Amino acid sequence: MEKLYFGKLRENAIIPSKREEDAGYDIYACFDEDYFLFQPMETKRVPTGLVSAFSPDYYLQLQERGSTGTKGIAQRCGVIDSGFRAEWFIPLTNLNSVPLAIVKKGKECLFDGQNVVLYPYEKAICQAILLPVPKTEVIEMPAEDIRKMPSLRSMGELGSTGK
Repeated sequence: MEKLYFGKLRENAIIPSKREEDAGYDIYACFDEDYFLFQPMETKRVPTGLVSAFSPDYYLQLQERGSTGTKGIAQRCGVIDSGFRAEWFIPLTNLNSVPLAIVKKGKECLFDGQNVVLYPYEKAICQAILLPVPKTEVIEMPAEDIRKMPSLRSMGELGSTGK
């Protein structure tokens, strides 16, 4: 069984968890303010208060959750390498045409009467999936030799498969 080590940089950070039948570990925002506001089409890095360590045979791939996607939240780049020891920040983009706020329970009233998409602070903002890193050997060879290797697609450009 592989071991994932998580540490809290802030007391209210939530250690990632998952059910046995789930692929991803739930990741939560961790900030001191009452809310975290995104303007339309704005990308921000959301703090989690977490650090991690695990085997170099794996990496963690960050992915959107269904609940974030349905609220117009896109999760951006997301590879956590085994040797990364700094705080996890999750890049999220507000794809809505109005502002979006990750808001703490009881603070929703701060947005009364405003056209703002609210996402509960208590809900996970993304998921992290543990994936293997294959052992590989990089071999440099002449481009002409690579182009001669058998391939159904061969030199076809983007969209050339006709599918």
